[in-house]
Amino acid sequence: MIKEYKILDVKVQAIAKHILREYLQNFLDSDLQHQITTVNPEFIVTAQKNKKFKDVINNASLATIDGTGIIQALQFAGQKIGLDQRLTGVELTEIILDIAIKDNHRVIFCLNSQGLTKPDLFFMHIKKKYPELDFQVADENDTLTKAQAFMPAILFVGFGAPRQDLWIAENIDKITSVRIAAGVGGTFDFMTGRQKRAPKIFRSFGLEWFWRLMRQPWRIVRINRAIFSFYYLLLKERLKHKKYEA
Repeated sequence: MIKEYKILDVKVQAIAKHILREYLQNFLDSDLQHQITTVNPEFIVTAQKNKKFKDVINNASLATIDGTGIIQALQFAGQKIGLDQRLTGVELTEIILDIAIKDNHRVIFCLNSQGLTKPDLFFMHIKKKYPELDFQVADENDTLTKAQAFMPAILFVGFGAPRQDLWIAENIDKITSVRIAAGVGGTFDFMTGRQKRAPKIFRSFGLEWFWRLMRQPWRIVRINRAIFSFYYLLLKERLKHKKYEA
């Protein structure tokens, strides 16, 4: 069962992992194309000023929760939801890849050519970790050409938001074989170890943002959007509703 919520008019969905597998398999067996977004607080802040991005999220087949700030916002609104309802981009990718291997679906990974993980490195990593996977690796310059020839059922795009999600929405119909297209942000960097996850103690308290700030202080602008701007907008919305209720 999927539980759907709205935060600042942006859709997010909580789904148990065993149910997720069923949905994904149904997507792959269908005649339709399905876009998946992995929503975190930065998505919601960006969507307040980018209507096209908001529409992409709200029209996605799945808008999973990838961020403890989303869980905390829902808890603040009185929803009974725990941190275990979060689904990271890495977890989503691994679940989809497991299905792809078992059911022999082709996969294409689209990387940002300017990102931390280069296509050649990523290709070797996937080849070693998933030797049975039928896949190709591309970047923003050749994804469409490669995908149209390779005919994958699954497309992962790691440009970062909102670019990746807008790109999928604008191009998915040009790759007619694709049944699942997921924007997965920095997942490829985590998979190859170019980016390290926060220690479990930080994750359990929802402090991954603090860990990243300590390691990468130049991320302060993004962290400001994901933490301070997000909670400011939530508080502003809450006060507005209280004013109308008074």
